[in-house]
Amino acid sequence: MGPSTLSLSPTVKSAAVTTTAVLVTGLLLHQRNAISTCYHRHRGLEGFLRLLWIGDFLPPNIRASMDQLDEVEERMSKSGDQLDQIEILVQRARLESVDGSTSPSCDMSRDEVRGKLFLQYPQLRTKIGVFSNKLDTLAASIDSIQSHSDEEVKRRKKQLSNTIVEFMSELDRTIASLNLEVR
Repeated sequence: MGPSTLSLSPTVKSAAVTTTAVLVTGLLLHQRNAISTCYHRHRGLEGFLRLLWIGDFLPPNIRASMDQLDEVEERMSKSGDQLDQIEILVQRARLESVDGSTSPSCDMSRDEVRGKLFLQYPQLRTKIGVFSNKLDTLAASIDSIQSHSDEEVKRRKKQLSNTIVEFMSELDRTIASLNLEVR
């Protein structure tokens, strides 16, 4: 068995190449939706090559913006719990005002009753102020993040801003309901 018997004939080579081409084509056609999704998710060929080469499909400036949005989102995750604590304090204050400890007498004005209520619950005023300040700080943080004309960054900024608006609206409703009850 010499070296000539180990080499393949041209027909065997062309059959192997043809078979490989058919298999690869069939695989690509079968997976075209997944390939298309991957291509678009990684922002085209440039993003896909950046993913392979650097390990991140986002350009550095957009990655920095996305990381900042992640930090804001993490800080916002605790805001829902803080709002719940405020609502519980307001409910407690409302219930105790019904029981009589802060119920208004005929000679007390609305501001006097509210002052009496905040004297009984100083943590309520503090929590409302701190929470409101936190929401303002988060909103300013979101506004300061550069979008670099990137649609995903813009979408996330808008989503986070809408969540802050929802928190602010809920806080306003909670405070307004307290004022109506204290009247």
